[in-house]
Amino acid sequence: MEISRPNELFSRIWIRWALGFFLVASLLGLTMRAFYVVEIPLVEYRHILHAHSHLALLGWGFMMLMSGMIFGVDREANLAQKYGWLFIGLLISLVGMLLSFPVQGYGAVSIAFSTWFVLVSYGFVFKFWKTLRQLPNTTGIRLIRWSLIGYLISTLGLWALGPVTVSLGRMHELYFMTIQWFLHFQLNAWFVLGTLGLLVFFAEEKGLRVLYSSNQFAVLLASVVLTYALVITWADPSPVFFWINSLAVVLQAFAYAVLLRKFWILLPLLQLDGFVKLMIRLAILSLFAKAFLQMLLVLPEVAVISYTIRMYVIGFLHLVLLGAMTLGLAGLAMAEGRFPISLFSKLGWILILLGFVGTEVLLFGQGTLVWLKLGYLENYHLGLFVCSALFPLGLGMAFLSLFSSTYSLDQPLLTPSISNQNKSQTMKKTMIWSLGIVAMLMTSCGGGSESQSTASDSGTSTTSAPATADPKGIGEVKSVELGSGVDGALADKGKAIVDMKCTACHQLNDKRLVGPGFQGVTNRRRPEWIMNMITNVDVMLDQDPEAQKLLEECLTRMPNQNITVDDARGILEFMRKNDEEKAGQRDAAAQ
Repeated sequence: MEISRPNELFSRIWIRWALGFFLVASLLGLTMRAFYVVEIPLVEYRHILHAHSHLALLGWGFMMLMSGMIFGVDREANLAQKYGWLFIGLLISLVGMLLSFPVQGYGAVSIAFSTWFVLVSYGFVFKFWKTLRQLPNTTGIRLIRWSLIGYLISTLGLWALGPVTVSLGRMHELYFMTIQWFLHFQLNAWFVLGTLGLLVFFAEEKGLRVLYSSNQFAVLLASVVLTYALVITWADPSPVFFWINSLAVVLQAFAYAVLLRKFWILLPLLQLDGFVKLMIRLAILSLFAKAFLQMLLVLPEVAVISYTIRMYVIGFLHLVLLGAMTLGLAGLAMAEGRFPISLFSKLGWILILLGFVGTEVLLFGQGTLVWLKLGYLENYHLGLFVCSALFPLGLGMAFLSLFSSTYSLDQPLLTPSISNQNKSQTMKKTMIWSLGIVAMLMTSCGGGSESQSTASDSGTSTTSAPATADPKGIGEVKSVELGSGVDGALADKGKAIVDMKCTACHQLNDKRLVGPGFQGVTNRRRPEWIMNMITNVDVMLDQDPEAQKLLEECLTRMPNQNITVDDARGILEFMRKNDEEKAGQRDAAAQ
């Protein structure tokens, strides 16, 4: 493909921003891992989580995929003139989210920047769609078109969040289903179909045909829609939705196998660098792994644990985002000359690969141990932190390689198609405006105030509970006899259960991870309430006002782990011991 000087300049600036956001997202992710290893003061875990997820999905995912489409498909001589102002709007929204989410989490400022991002993204889709209409309807172009449609469909979940929250509240099943709607179509339609479309289009540009019939397309698209049934089973575990999901994952496996097999056979004919082939092959294998794991969901028991064990959820998200999309698009960018293939760059991507494989093994391995009730791997969280540290190290090297002399604009271009000085100057002025506006934003936008932050206290709320709320909670535990001291043997029994089932989401201090920290809980909650929350979690979340407040703060529904009353008594005893050691007081709520 011929490339003009303004387009090469625009492409390299775009890539540097995208990889820069990916690097920041990886540092935020490493900070989240550090919460499990050391105590981090003055930082709210949930806020870091929101910043990490938004930069990973939007700053890296959207920017990298959209750049692949624009610079790989659009043939206009000056793409900065076409997309430049939208690009600036994209940077403003992303830098705004980077500055606001760590300070206020979900608040007025961060939501405003997130909304601005969606509106700007519509501009990209609209402009690029007009380009696609002028191209032959090949398999690659059809996949790209459907990925754009999937992206638009995914954003319907975002627009529905406001009305659902106002009318039904954050505890309603529909609230969680709208969030999952966005994530489902982002992962399965936008990222997967978009990556496949670009890979296939690249092969087609080399003169290789990838035939995919209309019936096979219909099966692929049907699987994308029907696999959403798994989300519905969370709210309504009716057998019919399990069967729909079972059918969908079978259809998906068939559709993936047909398309990926065709591309795998053609891959050696593309005459790519060996490292580039490795990256693309690993992306394809990640999609095969995705299809295989989802095939296991034909069993309802496995389908339930897929969204109740957090390690599985994170591992699956990373499999798509880091395995399929990141490796596939990075390999494609190297093949097209938009990423350097220097030794330094390769070393960086090797570290990223090692981090990806290491974290996936730990996440899926530990998730399986939790499922089998075999406890936790020794130093599991430390191992996850070390593997996660490879991401910023590798990304830092890959980012620096974008500024190396072998990747300089002073080097000869591939095949210059125009040398219009005015267009090049227009491009440079646009980029200067981009950097200037972002710099102004960074100095003027500081996020929200303390009043908008989510409280880190696991149970404290400034709004008093309704007068009818039972301080003992709802469940079979009506009375608990507490000894004058802590029963050491019972506390050790409880600790074993906490290590096995609770530490993935809770810390023993007062810092919130996914759920609230355990420190001080016996001083805030009656022992009966604690045990009922452990043994009767679904009813408590649906009916108990205090449990509903926690759900509204954490936005993650605590899974029912089928803990018996006897085991819950051991957990309570361990919490009493933990409060005595860390808070210096216990059982204040029972007095």
